[in-house]
Amino acid sequence: MNAMPNPPMDEELAALRAGRTAAACEKIVALYGPLVKSACLRVLRDEGLAEDAAQETFVLLVKKASSLPAGTSLAGWLYHAACRTALNHQRTAIRRRVRENSVEALNQMTPDAQPNLWTEIEPHLDDAMLTLPERQRDLVLQCYFQNQSQRSAAAALGCSESVVSRELSAAVEALRQFFTQRRIAVSSVALAGLLATHGASASMVGGSAMVTAMMTAPVSSSLVLTLVQSKFLLTTVAVVSTVTVAAISYGLTHSSATAPGSHGGSASATLAQSGSSRTPSAGAAKKGKWEASFRFTSAMALDQQKKQVLLESDPDARYALLQQMGVRLSRAGFDQLIAKDLDASVASWRDTYTVLSNRAEAFDNYLMAWSNEAPLDALAWVAAQPDGGLGLRKQLLYVLANKQVPSETLREWIGTLTTPTMRQEAMIALESIGNPASLIARMGTGGNEGFLVDLALLHRGKDLDWAAFGRKLAAGKSAIVARAMRLALDEGVSPPHFDQLIRELARSADPNISVGATNILRAVRGDAGTDYLQALELAEICDRVGMSNFSIDILYAWAAADPQAAMHYTGGLKDLASMRNVLRGLTTLPDETTLLHWMAGTPSKAQDIALAALYGRLSTSLFEQLQKITQSTVIVDQVEAAMEVMRMLPFSEAAAAAEWLKQLPEGENRQELARALARRLAAVDPQATLDLVQQERLKGKDYDLSMAHAVMEFAAKNDLAQSTRFIQQITDPKKYADALGQLAMVKFPGRPEEAFAYIQAHSRGDWEPAALRMLSSLYYNKLDNIDANAAEILNLDLERLGPEAVARASDFCKVWIDNRAPVTTPLAWTQQLPGNIGREARLQLARNPQLKPAIVEQFHVWIQTASISPAERAQLQMVLGKRLAVK
Repeated sequence: MNAMPNPPMDEELAALRAGRTAAACEKIVALYGPLVKSACLRVLRDEGLAEDAAQETFVLLVKKASSLPAGTSLAGWLYHAACRTALNHQRTAIRRRVRENSVEALNQMTPDAQPNLWTEIEPHLDDAMLTLPERQRDLVLQCYFQNQSQRSAAAALGCSESVVSRELSAAVEALRQFFTQRRIAVSSVALAGLLATHGASASMVGGSAMVTAMMTAPVSSSLVLTLVQSKFLLTTVAVVSTVTVAAISYGLTHSSATAPGSHGGSASATLAQSGSSRTPSAGAAKKGKWEASFRFTSAMALDQQKKQVLLESDPDARYALLQQMGVRLSRAGFDQLIAKDLDASVASWRDTYTVLSNRAEAFDNYLMAWSNEAPLDALAWVAAQPDGGLGLRKQLLYVLANKQVPSETLREWIGTLTTPTMRQEAMIALESIGNPASLIARMGTGGNEGFLVDLALLHRGKDLDWAAFGRKLAAGKSAIVARAMRLALDEGVSPPHFDQLIRELARSADPNISVGATNILRAVRGDAGTDYLQALELAEICDRVGMSNFSIDILYAWAAADPQAAMHYTGGLKDLASMRNVLRGLTTLPDETTLLHWMAGTPSKAQDIALAALYGRLSTSLFEQLQKITQSTVIVDQVEAAMEVMRMLPFSEAAAAAEWLKQLPEGENRQELARALARRLAAVDPQATLDLVQQERLKGKDYDLSMAHAVMEFAAKNDLAQSTRFIQQITDPKKYADALGQLAMVKFPGRPEEAFAYIQAHSRGDWEPAALRMLSSLYYNKLDNIDANAAEILNLDLERLGPEAVARASDFCKVWIDNRAPVTTPLAWTQQLPGNIGREARLQLARNPQLKPAIVEQFHVWIQTASISPAERAQLQMVLGKRLAVK
């Protein structure tokens, strides 16, 4: 390799070092934001976490700028820092709820690449990049990720273009060989095209202004931590003693749940000034044996085989797929999961297609059940998976929690692991059984803190040194403290240990911990003298800064400690969800007179709902409860009270409610109750739902929602022939066509050609509108089939479908863009649409308020050279220009 001269310092870096911070930061974020965000996104697979990591990377640059060598490549340094920061986030992040934004990467769009090639390359790209020599990596970043010319790169590095060309060729070949070793065949030409198209396609959500504001704030070590943890737009920063105080522009205002009267100078006011990232709840209420360990680390990723299992509606076929994958769960164990409703049968009314993001735990049920039969076999299978590290932690926790394997046997098995990190973490888990102090020693050293906390609180932390444990938590991250709090509450830690934990947390320098966590724990425990309004306010603030939501726990405790105050306060809120939680937390309900006395001065709707709950507690059946409501002389709005029962109805009682409904006189009230009931009934009895909506003559949105749920639920649990017969009961041609499309979505996930053919074969007339709605649906495009859907849409008679075709085409383009496609791909597709549909769809897309600024900019660039009429170009320039002007 020819030696290269030391390159000149980046002018942006030079400006940063010279103190011209604001202008330099704005330019740095504009130039390198997509590069940094894309690197973080590939590692974390989550838009929000990637945004956090990207922001942290830029803040770190400000802190380190003065110490960087003069010849530092800014692109190279930022890329390496972004990868390292994202990996740190990945190691410490606790399990997120439905990964709503972690959709699979799209099929490769460039003509010389193979389908789905990018989705194979993307998970390994950053590992491959970090194997390159620094100079080659910098060149790949500049020429492919940032699409600079070789001439520009040569000028920046102070060398000839021929040297740059040679180094680039060597780098691409090294990357190609890296992927080949992982059984990913790709040519050098195709790889270069993929890197140029996808390497840095993400955009900073907040834009350069937000990140620049963060970067130009006074930097201290505590400030960096606060900025790193914050997803909110920071507007002012000051340092008070050792605590960083950050005011958040999203308004740390009191919610509707805040009591009248300010807590000025109170604990909540102090806590409201510190900001950190929002992290989902670290745990949930303890469930049955099969689900007991789902509070642990993130579920394993869903590869194509797991998706097949979770989307398969036939139990026999699902079990066969498991066996093919090597999951040797017995049929008896599988059937037991079905009996306990813990099998992966898709409940369509919850949205079948989010199986790709939030039904991963259903697959883990099989692994836990298998572990009950053959724990070492289950462990070995998990360890052999591509994402075995995440899965192995959860599986180990389950094995240890249930004492399924003797220590020595487990030690021998761990010795067979070939991956050093897996072996190390497994040994940590094993050693913790008899020596929990070893976990405390490791806390705060950069390991997986969440995993250490999970291990520490196995068996309620029986042998744990709670004082030492609390001290380590107090010195760490608030999100990890929240995880420990949730586990301690759910596991029922003994009062002395609880006291020790609170005392140590109270000494933390972080007010989110010293003030927020301790007050929340005292409130949830029901300590005498607790200010529950302040505790709720603190819980809201802590939830905003990533410490989970403990509001429901506090409401339950308040209901037990002072039910009158809890009912009166929550009954006066606009949102009655808090009052419903208080009602659930009451161990006994008073009589009618006492309850109304408690709620004097609250809206009549709240009183009616509370009385409905009272009647439910006093009744032996749903029929009796509803009868008491309709015969009550104190309930003001009997229909509203009965509606509340319908909304909160257990699915198992939906059929009984339908029978009760039949005795009511026909009219608007009965129809209103039928609307509420139909959605609940659809989950358990699609046939009864169909009968109900036809009997009550529900129309419009009420019919559409109820029947969509019923059709999809029936289709998910019955074969294609039975499902087809089910929808044939629908006589209205348009509604039948809609049902046909919904059925096809369930039965042919990810297979649009088959779905399209099925709809066509079973239609009763105009089936194309239903086909268009299915093919352009957000959910149907979550299944790695967006290219095929685009092709099938072009086969429809779109001109005949008129305005709906325009609206659907525009929405489809937005879905395509959200799936990380370059904006040029859907825009080029619109040029294949017939007549004026493409032009109108592009105009609607340009006006879509949900388009991110970076997409608007790319759209604006595209119209400059696109083959469109001058009139359309002028119109789009006007629309997009206005949006760019106010960006």
